[in-house]
Amino acid sequence: RPSAGRFSYPLFQRLRAGVPQGSELFAMSRLMRTNTFVAGEHEITPARTQLVSGSFFRVLGVRAVRGRILSEEDNRQLDGNPVTVIAEGFWKRRFGGTEDVIGRSIQLNGCNFTIVGVIQTGFTGAWVETPSDLWIPLTMQHAVRYEQNYSNSDGDSRKPWLPQEQIRWLDIVLRAAANRAQALSALNVTFQQDREREAGLLTNPAEKRLALEHKLVLDPFAHGFSNLRKQFEAPLLLLMAMVGAMLLIACANLANLMLARSAARQREIAVRMSIGAGRARLVRQLLTESLVIALLGGAAGVLVARWTVDVLVRFALGRLDIPPAFALDWPVLAFAAGLSFLTGILFGLLPAVRVTRVELGRTLQTGGRNLTGGSQSSGMRPLVIAQVALSLTLLLAAGLFSRSLRNVTQIDPGFDEAHLVSAVIDPHSAGYPVNELPGLYQRLVERIRTLPGVASAAAAVCGLEAGCNSFSDGIQVEGYQARVGEQVLFQENVVGPGYFANAGIPLHAGRDIDVHDDLHGRRVAVINEALARRYFPNRNPLGMRFGYKKPDTEIIGVVGDVRVTRLQEPAVPMVWYALSQKPDYAETIDVRTAGDPASIASALREAIREVDPNLPLERVITLRDQIGSNLRQERLIAYLTSAFGLLALILASVGLYGVMSYGVARRTSEIGVRMAIGAGQRDVLWMMLRESL
Repeated sequence: RPSAGRFSYPLFQRLRAGVPQGSELFAMSRLMRTNTFVAGEHEITPARTQLVSGSFFRVLGVRAVRGRILSEEDNRQLDGNPVTVIAEGFWKRRFGGTEDVIGRSIQLNGCNFTIVGVIQTGFTGAWVETPSDLWIPLTMQHAVRYEQNYSNSDGDSRKPWLPQEQIRWLDIVLRAAANRAQALSALNVTFQQDREREAGLLTNPAEKRLALEHKLVLDPFAHGFSNLRKQFEAPLLLLMAMVGAMLLIACANLANLMLARSAARQREIAVRMSIGAGRARLVRQLLTESLVIALLGGAAGVLVARWTVDVLVRFALGRLDIPPAFALDWPVLAFAAGLSFLTGILFGLLPAVRVTRVELGRTLQTGGRNLTGGSQSSGMRPLVIAQVALSLTLLLAAGLFSRSLRNVTQIDPGFDEAHLVSAVIDPHSAGYPVNELPGLYQRLVERIRTLPGVASAAAAVCGLEAGCNSFSDGIQVEGYQARVGEQVLFQENVVGPGYFANAGIPLHAGRDIDVHDDLHGRRVAVINEALARRYFPNRNPLGMRFGYKKPDTEIIGVVGDVRVTRLQEPAVPMVWYALSQKPDYAETIDVRTAGDPASIASALREAIREVDPNLPLERVITLRDQIGSNLRQERLIAYLTSAFGLLALILASVGLYGVMSYGVARRTSEIGVRMAIGAGQRDVLWMMLRESL
């Protein structure tokens, strides 16, 4: 990947031509949602489609179970070879697994494609969290109207993207023949030539230097592209640490159990040694007993994991469509068995060695009883101290995470979510041209406003329920002088009239976007406080202008900061454009209700179907539910730490009780002597309690 942005198709071709012998490259787009229609049927179903180069399947070593895979020949001509291969799951789900699927026709966003292959079982694409249903050649980009997940530096996104250097929309994967560093060096030569060519077209010194600073970076592709690693890396490490602490507590309990059991068997051990049993043999026998206990515990743990892991994974992932990957395969069983074996050895060996160090004469004479409790009890106390320390550590962590979760849930997101519900639509895959979008949104909003209980509605390219991942860079702000190397970066959204009043976002200055902000008027935008503080310090931003390459958009309003995806992260500079001035594919209709927003979900779905039965409706979700879903990971961590902390406290308490009970039993004679010479019951209780403290 480049250190910033993605690749254009012409650059991919040049990189592929310069790759060392034996190494290979392939390119792919991000996933797009398409409407699929099979001839002879009446149902339009959504599917995830990916555009790939001809070497995609070959480089990954993926085969077709029916027909063939895509090849380089399929990517020779622009819009010239409408063929597709489908995932096995899609084949079974959409075609019932029929044998005659090869050669059948399927429409993707209104364009006819011929199915030429079915991909092998288990392969769901390059993106772990979003499995692919279909793959088509890169050259079909314009035909299927792929217009998402790209950066554009003065290109025309309405024309075919393949010839355009300015539109960067591809991810590239390298299979290096042997030396990765050598392959990367060869690719960087071509990449730097491209950077120098682009820098020569720039006039701004800061932008020119920034273009030359970009380098190629290699990321591991062993398990596909995924943002999940960064998202779940810290929670998983934390979970592993908690599990490790629980294992140590359980092992300390096991060691105490074995110490107590071996101490109780001192007379038996002494008798066996006196009649000729070797110490090594006795140690092996005692160690075998501890190993049996550890292995039984490991087996029970595997069974519990088998029943609970899927539930925990689904809870953590939320709406992510990822099949659970947990399976009781040989590596998992071997790891569990090895860990159990190691546990049994480490915490069973010491008690076994200690119990076989007996003074035969004294032990046989006293029957294994000890007047003052002996050294066995003192050996247990450090283990109990360790258990209590670990359990309190887990309880402290549980308290901190629970408090953090409570604090996050009390953060003001910047909008009134109590009565908001979002309908997520996909007009792009329904085939709407850009010039028809304003009319579609107007019909949808007007129809939804007539529903009982609806107070208002507004359209947005990306809604509050999901947040915006779209950024504008290379922006020039009137009156702001960027520092050397600084990149002026805005997060952007495009919204319909009345959006801020509908969302409950407070307007601090100026006005909302309204119906008069159309193509015939001046270009306008609303900014948030974070943008005003950063680029208009000590200035009134109203009436000021900004824009790409030239300031041509006037600021008409300033609203409060909105946190859309991560409540705990600070608000970023954000700008909202008028949807009628910048027609784009809106994904969300946000609806404000007078009562419970969940109660109008069915009516909302029906109203959208009335406007256009073929318009894909992905989901209807209340904003409160979505915010709760966005905090699923934090909630899971808080719940798990609380559960582990409570369990650790129980285990430590059981261990302490066992040690004290054993100590009292061992000191029965001592207690009897003390009471015989005048010690009261209160004195004995205080003596034992003082030792436990």
